[in-house]
Amino acid sequence: MSYVMAVITSFTRSNTGEVTLKARGRAITTAVDAAEITRHRFMKDVNIGSIKIGTEELQQEEGGTRNVSTMEIRLTRAPVEREAGRGGEKIEPTISESKKLISIEGIGSKRAEKLKVHGVNSVQDLANCDPKGLSEKLEISEKRVSKWIDEAEKLSNNK
Repeated sequence: MSYVMAVITSFTRSNTGEVTLKARGRAITTAVDAAEITRHRFMKDVNIGSIKIGTEELQQEEGGTRNVSTMEIRLTRAPVEREAGRGGEKIEPTISESKKLISIEGIGSKRAEKLKVHGVNSVQDLANCDPKGLSEKLEISEKRVSKWIDEAEKLSNNK
């Protein structure tokens, strides 16, 4: 999910029209999964622009070379048009609050669901939590919860 969130962040924060995923060897499946999860679950307007496959020749420690498969997946999306608000200020595109929760390191979809059960439905809700109380409810360390809250506060301030 970290790679999926990185792709989503790249598209939304920079208002770019394309993101390229590069992988080789066993990591190719991770790149394909990240592209497909992004396209099918989170950003249905993202398309596969192109896929390039190849082979790299790597030197082995014991001498000689070996071939390793490579793949480049170019994801494309039309840039988001930013509209002017009432005062003429720009309105930044944002990911929905539920998706932002899982952008915090250590919070996956299952943990986000557990947070929602305890009334934490957004990054802002998490930023306003008491670390000790939330750690007791989730039965995890207060140190970990404090890290999430710190990151949520940073994200909330960047809105």
